[in-house]
Amino acid sequence: MAATLEISYFNSFWMKTVNDGGTGSGDAAPVWPNGYPYNAGDPSPFDFPGDATDQPNDGIPGPFEINWFIEESRIRGGYNNTQVDLGVRAYIVEDITSQQTRNNSMIYSGIYNSRTGINNTNQFSVAEDITKSVDPANGSIQKLFAENTNMTIFQEKKVSSILVDKDAIYTAEGSPMQTTSNVVLGQVQSYLGEYGISRNPESFAVYGYQKYFSDKDRGVILRLSRDGITEISNYGMLDYFRDALSDLNEENVWSFSIPVGNAETPGLIASNIIRVFSTDVSSLFVGMQLFKNNRPSGFIVDVNTEGPFIGYNAEITINRYITVTSSDEVFFRSIAPAKIIGGYDIHNKNYVLSLQEAPTYANVLDNDYQTLAFDELINGWSSFFSYKPTQLFSLRNVFYTIKDESIWSHYSENVDRTSFYGSYGGANITFVFNQDSGVNKVFKTVNYEGDNGWQVDSFISGGTGKDLNPGSVNWRFLSDITQSVESYNEGQYVENGIKYYSGFNRKENKYYANLINTSSAKPGEVVFGEKISGIKGRFATVKFSVDTTTDLGGLKELWSVGTKVNYIK
Repeated sequence: MAATLEISYFNSFWMKTVNDGGTGSGDAAPVWPNGYPYNAGDPSPFDFPGDATDQPNDGIPGPFEINWFIEESRIRGGYNNTQVDLGVRAYIVEDITSQQTRNNSMIYSGIYNSRTGINNTNQFSVAEDITKSVDPANGSIQKLFAENTNMTIFQEKKVSSILVDKDAIYTAEGSPMQTTSNVVLGQVQSYLGEYGISRNPESFAVYGYQKYFSDKDRGVILRLSRDGITEISNYGMLDYFRDALSDLNEENVWSFSIPVGNAETPGLIASNIIRVFSTDVSSLFVGMQLFKNNRPSGFIVDVNTEGPFIGYNAEITINRYITVTSSDEVFFRSIAPAKIIGGYDIHNKNYVLSLQEAPTYANVLDNDYQTLAFDELINGWSSFFSYKPTQLFSLRNVFYTIKDESIWSHYSENVDRTSFYGSYGGANITFVFNQDSGVNKVFKTVNYEGDNGWQVDSFISGGTGKDLNPGSVNWRFLSDITQSVESYNEGQYVENGIKYYSGFNRKENKYYANLINTSSAKPGEVVFGEKISGIKGRFATVKFSVDTTTDLGGLKELWSVGTKVNYIK
């Protein structure tokens, strides 16, 4: 609310706001422009810094060391210019004055025409039918996407298309006939299938006539194109998305306590400085609310200062004065729902999806997300990525992601491959040897065609089932495993002047290595481990990765991988 104060400034007035301190009692207390409360008996709010009652430059901002703003009541401050006043006010009697939330409805304003200068976007005439509702049984409207003369509506449980600036009129035989009319939002036509976007509009991405989005409630990832809605999560990833989407919690509460302290201990000190043990203050605290003794302090952290401090990792400057004692409990809390962030990679023609247990501003952990891509060319999910973005988008054939306040360009020529946000992540691929899956065999060797720098992290045969450990209540999964295979460079060693290779050897640009069995004895086995050559099994799961020394960050291609087997009769 506004208030006019009798002060010594010519034609000026002050502004202030009031609140009830979060108590809900309705007892309004003034809160001056800097947010400090003014209570009865406090010093005058006109006690500026530098007055006799203040201690300027003491490093501790008091409750009334603030910057005041004076507004002129006359335009341009002229002596006889027009004076600011309440003026003419619109008046209307409403029979129902209560607020209504219609989360399944749309409303549109007047027209905007840049050529003629008409701008009626602030006009919502109650004399006209300017609202359009969809079925409330399908949940709230989460996303609107306009294209040409139609608009796609994404509800929690349904996807529909609505005609814009035209209506569908049906003949007596029931055949639709398109015609123009004065209808702005026309007929609503629902797509087949009980699919929606749940409560994750951030998963939406579009390229050409194809639209991608997630439906967390049904555990699927969807594509909307001219042939309708397709579950692209079924392409080899049905189980994965069913489990991953169900694990995302929409009511995650990230909170932690900050002990009250002084210059020697962590906590709240110097009126509005908080020293914390955190290496990423800007990411972790923005959007979190400060609580005092289990009650909100009335503000959300939005002003942060990162800087080294002796004995501490960083410090934050909060934007409101708060008084605490040694018996008070001060902590931060943020409700950070899980995010399903989607975007289209125009460079590789992929739909990129990041499943995050908490968004980047709430949690900076590196193990609470999965980022992967869907490729239309193979009609499948092609790769996982080791980065956790805040947003994804493409512009002029360049794919960008946003991490916190920074924008990153992907596929740049001057950046190491598999490096994201300044950190090198490496690359790996896991596949299965499954030829003649119904026949017992021994995998003796492994080979590949491609660039130097690949290594085998694991080579595990298919298991024989779970058996009970002797003398234990625990069950174990029995399978044969091999020793890891080093890359061509890392496996080199010299003995008596002769160069040997403990990992991959190279011949005519093909790399090959023997498999050394490191399995433990299984029930009934007499010969096992290094006493036998290779590993036994019907199939084997193999994980290849790039090493950490051979042309780090350079291009490493993998054309084909093979193995030599002996069949067990």
